[in-house]
Amino acid sequence: FTTVQLLDPSGQPVDLGPVAYAPDSKRVIVVVVRGRVTGGAYAVVWQMAGADGHPVRGRFRFVVAPGASGTESGASPAPATSAPGALAAHDSATMAAEHHDPVAMPTGNGFGAESPVYVLVRWALFAGLLLVIGAVAFQQLVLRFLRSKRPQDAPMLDTASRQAARIGHRAAQAVLAVVVLRLLAQSVAMHGARGALDLGLIGPMLVRTTWGYGWLLQLFAIVVAGVGFHRARASETSTVNTRRGWAFATAGVLVLAFTPGLSGHAVAAPQAFPLGVVADGLHILGAGGWLGSLTMVLFAGMPVVLALPENERGARLADLFNAFSPTALMCAGMLATTGVFAAWLHVGSVPGLWRTDYGRILLLKLGVLSVVAATGAYNWLRVKPALQQVHGAARIRRSATVELVVAVVVLLITAVLVATPTAMDAVQ
Repeated sequence: FTTVQLLDPSGQPVDLGPVAYAPDSKRVIVVVVRGRVTGGAYAVVWQMAGADGHPVRGRFRFVVAPGASGTESGASPAPATSAPGALAAHDSATMAAEHHDPVAMPTGNGFGAESPVYVLVRWALFAGLLLVIGAVAFQQLVLRFLRSKRPQDAPMLDTASRQAARIGHRAAQAVLAVVVLRLLAQSVAMHGARGALDLGLIGPMLVRTTWGYGWLLQLFAIVVAGVGFHRARASETSTVNTRRGWAFATAGVLVLAFTPGLSGHAVAAPQAFPLGVVADGLHILGAGGWLGSLTMVLFAGMPVVLALPENERGARLADLFNAFSPTALMCAGMLATTGVFAAWLHVGSVPGLWRTDYGRILLLKLGVLSVVAATGAYNWLRVKPALQQVHGAARIRRSATVELVVAVVVLLITAVLVATPTAMDAVQ
């Protein structure tokens, strides 16, 4: 996945030999210059796969003095120790340090991980993850808590469970489609337009990069989760099949939550990357458990409660949100804790928050996320106690919808953040 191009003083490419490793290090590549070399300013344009599998691109320049040895008008070739006619390029971090160019992931005019289309693909993936995680959290935490407190409400809770499974199944189908689009986007970013449907280029990318391993695991996990949701929503009369369906969905979702870390900053962290991947997965589970299960409360739980006789709605609605509150608090706490760890891992220092693009985008995300947290606190402290009043359901629906709309903005910022070089990348 490494390419090197040498541009002469007029901007035309110079004929190069194949890319090869240096004899003494697989962190150094050597490219033999076969074309004509004269005096003037040259540019080297390079691309390689980063530690997370994303394309990393950059360039550096050097000047060949007129009449230098080894050129057409120069004297006899230089000694072998100076490696005439060869270019040595280290990994992206070392190259940037030696040539004083910032590391980019990627830079240039082509399609890359930071391109708007790729950002939208990631945003759709994150939104889908929140929904499938939310469906499982709603079933395994919220509804299970309600069953333990009010077993007599089992028919109503079974209906809510099937509705959550239906939403989870649709979300899993959407995630599956986005996973395929993500593969095509990655191949275009790595190989250009020719890589969109070229299996000869896509295959090696899947089996030779960490990104590819993560993608294959992601595909497997969403298929398992989708099968589980399908069984859970279709088993209206069989309790055993319902439980098995939710078990499949839960297993698939738990694996799915840890796959984004295998193709992002977590796996490429210069230190403690295994912990980074684990923290990233827990971060996603926290977000889905909080905001995804809130979505299920609104679209799977509330419609069932509001279908009850009017004199029962207020009490059942209060029970629903009382069961949701411990899940929301636990998951929000996990989200915050892992977020602080990720900030330490990728920013490294407090000044990095405002001196780097990554830090500034992270601050923007935290600012918008604080609005989500404030809305959730308002729902918990002010709206939830009034649920048994006449307008309680309408108030909680409005305020919870605001919470979710702002969360969608947070996901969009996150989709940009994960394609931005971290502050630690800049230090490296």
